[in-house]
Amino acid sequence: MPLLRAFRIAKSHAGAPVIADASLSLRAGTVTLLSAPSGTGKSTLLEILAGVQDPDRGTVERKAPASLMFQDNALIPWLGAAANLAYILPPSLPAAEREERISRFLEIFELAGKTRPPAMSSGMKRRLGLARAFAADRAITLLDEPFAFLDDRWRRAAASLIRGKAEAGGAVALAGHQADPALLDSCPDLLRVLELGPAPVRLADPEARGEGGGAPDDGAEPS
Repeated sequence: MPLLRAFRIAKSHAGAPVIADASLSLRAGTVTLLSAPSGTGKSTLLEILAGVQDPDRGTVERKAPASLMFQDNALIPWLGAAANLAYILPPSLPAAEREERISRFLEIFELAGKTRPPAMSSGMKRRLGLARAFAADRAITLLDEPFAFLDDRWRRAAASLIRGKAEAGGAVALAGHQADPALLDSCPDLLRVLELGPAPVRLADPEARGEGGGAPDDGAEPS
């Protein structure tokens, strides 16, 4: 059973179509790479899948909550690394578990809890963005250019976490120009690559089709 299914998504910005017709499915236990050059709508599509943006047309069905690492990390500049992690955790999380999770991900990514984003390098900011996405512990994890600004050591660490998330029953989708070697090494048996066409994006993922052989249709033709 897919954790997320998107059908015939369309989106325009300032009157210009960014996504024309995109359908895809994210299954538990899989890692999906949305591969395309810059400027072809990858970030917009991830934000729609996460619920940050609404599509102009089409539907997204989520069977579980999603976390999103934005391309620019979307860190809170006046908060330290620990407080940035705390910000994305659910208020209902018991205090002891909250502190343990914050400490664990600060340690994993070797971040000082009081260091604020303006004092961080680009690589540290990316590590904090990854830490927030994984600390949220959502069944669906969406990562926008997760390997950018990371050296080989940290790309491999990120790929290991991505694999661990999928093996635990989650669905991971990430956007990138191409499959990073660390991802290929870590997830060869879990990884599938969906090539996005040139903007406006068109994507017909066969796994997005229902058991009856077709995805729900809202009756509109692709723009």
